[in-house]
Amino acid sequence: MTLRLDPSMLSAAQLRGDAEKALDDIVVLLTEQPGGLHHAVHETRRALKRLRAFHRLFAEGDRAFFSHQNARLRDAARLLAEGREVVALTETGEWLATEARKPQEAALFKRVAAVLAARRESMDHAALKANIAEVIAACHRMRSALRDFDLPDGRRKLAKIVAHGWKRILTQGNGVVLSTAGGGKGFHELRKNAQTLNACLLLLRPLWPQAMIARQEMLRPIIAALGRENDLAGLALLMEHSPQDFGEPIEQVVLQRLIAQRRMALQRMALQQAEAVFAIDAKEDANRVATLWEALSR
Repeated sequence: MTLRLDPSMLSAAQLRGDAEKALDDIVVLLTEQPGGLHHAVHETRRALKRLRAFHRLFAEGDRAFFSHQNARLRDAARLLAEGREVVALTETGEWLATEARKPQEAALFKRVAAVLAARRESMDHAALKANIAEVIAACHRMRSALRDFDLPDGRRKLAKIVAHGWKRILTQGNGVVLSTAGGGKGFHELRKNAQTLNACLLLLRPLWPQAMIARQEMLRPIIAALGRENDLAGLALLMEHSPQDFGEPIEQVVLQRLIAQRRMALQRMALQQAEAVFAIDAKEDANRVATLWEALSR
């Protein structure tokens, strides 16, 4: 599912239709699961994130409606979080095994990978399927709610709404970068902001393709690094909660130290690059988006 706006044809009715199609695509994906159960869950969570970005971008047009729909999208994504986490941790264990720098590390990480693979195989698929059914029902409810979707059709008014949303997203992201660089533990929030910005860049690509694609290229390694860092944080937490699954105490200490080292390396790299991406004057950039929107929607 890909939402991408066309300013030359934009209206509230078209936006409503785009959102309806996105929800329909999610229902088809979860129902038919062409790439398998876990692939469908992963792609659905990505689609829900893109829809949330769409709602944030236009929130100024109808705050109550978009806030309510955004909360529904968040809750739907949470229903699939546990199923996705089990698979993501398995992939993380496999990645660690390939990243080992010494034979002893490789042996430890291979054992971790085996534990995580066994955990994936033993997961409760019945519970996941029940959650999928709930998400499908939620998508139908959200689609019905789109009957109340309304935005002004005026070119200038829509341009102001989009610019306001864009400015808010950039400002929030820059604030998270500054907080994290100052010693805050905001890497999870930084990842979410980077994902939201990336989804909005995709939506707004028709306004200024070269610039939007260039920014997406800058964001891609940041999102990848913070995604891996987030999975490593989940693995460290799992080891704390289920130490009996991860070998002798001394091995767990070594594993936790190695995981912490890799997390720190990923954090440093992501933060350095994020500082460049978000070091944009949000007001100026929002004005630029508004100008382009008006020009292209004539």
